[in-house]
Amino acid sequence: PMGHEFTSLVLALLQVGGHPSKTAPEVIEQIRALDGDYSFETYFSLSCQNCPDVVQALNLMAVLNPNIKHVAIDGALFQDEVEARQIMSVPSIYLNGELFTQGRMSEEEILAKLDTGSSARDAEKLKAKDAFDVLVVGGGPAGAAAAIYAARKGIRTGVAAERFGGQVLDTMAIENFISVKETEGPKLARALEEHVREYEVDIMNLQRASQLIPAGEDGLHRVQFENGGELK
Repeated sequence: PMGHEFTSLVLALLQVGGHPSKTAPEVIEQIRALDGDYSFETYFSLSCQNCPDVVQALNLMAVLNPNIKHVAIDGALFQDEVEARQIMSVPSIYLNGELFTQGRMSEEEILAKLDTGSSARDAEKLKAKDAFDVLVVGGGPAGAAAAIYAARKGIRTGVAAERFGGQVLDTMAIENFISVKETEGPKLARALEEHVREYEVDIMNLQRASQLIPAGEDGLHRVQFENGGELK
């Protein structure tokens, strides 16, 4: 059996052939702008639920930027390498021969780790944004629902989240979502984000809120973030 990674293979073939990615345009541009040479290796297992997200993210980055290369390795078939590198869990990601990280990561999270100046730039971008009529902090199902309801009224809406989907991304079997007999967390999270993006909603990922400042003389509440940015 090919497991979840058969989907990764098919998706990579489509993207190499020019099939457009659903990744946000600003993330795609950031990937294309990366300088340097990056050779990634991802160790996965066919039963790993978190591995496909990492493999697909790095495959896409390799398709978009010729300076990025990615090899996905089934640990069960290369036990000597697994033992030599003392790999205890998957996905395990190596960059240019050194351990880069372990666990689920999106394109944005990988970029943030590669591009050390991105956090400061993100903070400046937040400060430069106009005030929102509705700012949703958190990108789980409740945050997605709030954003859709607000955006449908035609008001300026933003979502600031550490990662869109929240804890749903770490939940595999979901059987209590009304009208859906069974689904998987990452699949539901992708559907939520696609639904939100159907509207004029400004989604800001990798943003961890640190403080809510009540409205001052201008009547605007403010949210501060760990990277130093601020939204109102």
